[in-house]
Amino acid sequence: MKKKKEREKKELKPLITRKWPEGELTTQQKIWWYGWLVLRAVAPLLLYAVMPSFCLCIGYVFGGYEDGGMTFEEFFTYGANFYTTIGTVLTLWILNRRAKRRGSNIFKESTLFVRELKPVRSLGFLTFGYASATAVSAFLTLMPRFFLTSNYSNASRATDFGRDLIFSMLTLLVLAPVVEEIIFRGHMLNTLLEHIPENKSILISSIIFALMHVNPIWMLYSFLLGHILAKTSMKEDNIAYGVLLHIGFNLTAAVNYFTTADPQVSQTLYDGKWKIFLYGIFGLASSLALAGLYTGRIDIRKYRRVKV
Repeated sequence: MKKKKEREKKELKPLITRKWPEGELTTQQKIWWYGWLVLRAVAPLLLYAVMPSFCLCIGYVFGGYEDGGMTFEEFFTYGANFYTTIGTVLTLWILNRRAKRRGSNIFKESTLFVRELKPVRSLGFLTFGYASATAVSAFLTLMPRFFLTSNYSNASRATDFGRDLIFSMLTLLVLAPVVEEIIFRGHMLNTLLEHIPENKSILISSIIFALMHVNPIWMLYSFLLGHILAKTSMKEDNIAYGVLLHIGFNLTAAVNYFTTADPQVSQTLYDGKWKIFLYGIFGLASSLALAGLYTGRIDIRKYRRVKV
């Protein structure tokens, strides 16, 4: 991403020592060099995918749970959230250590500049994420049941915050949005942009982001979300706004968890399809209005009173 304004610069060591060949590439060279570029782009994602599972296995083997007669499935339910949090923190630490060896840090390399956030715009992105997720969740709930929506409903019901609620919320609302934006929009997208056009880079990173979510319906809206996050990060030259949007999107899962935990509250809020439909309409209208304000398609100044 090109810098919009000058920031503190520091001489960095190169990520790799291989020099991209000059001139037009042959077919064989394209396969090799673009394959190498994509592999370098997804390397942090592989670490992020493996590290939580690795920590979970280490905890099971060396924590004495196997000797205590606890099966791995029982241990997964018992400690998955804690070890996922540990694995996510270790992923961020390893990525930052690699960046420091190049004379930088992970936040500079991924263009995550929290201090440059503007309060009103930040609130707008957070609200947009929550509103759009509310609309998606409401309309998927109201869709007729067929094999895709049934799989989605089963996967959603299977999502369990487990016993370590604090670690679940920490991962859902802080660690996952930060690390995933650093990996996908900070590292992957920036790496692809070195030699691949903007639209194709956004497409590739969005497809990989969608594939990570496995379930077909999750993959569909994750692809759209990834596209929005990539466009936003490039326009702002700062993935911090994307992090806020991502947090807002994930926030719906936390709200749904707490509002459905009490049967009385759940019945009051979600009893009747018309209520869910209204939530969806309100979320859709809010997200479209915020998107219009951000892109300039809605000019709020036209609605202000003109003083004579």
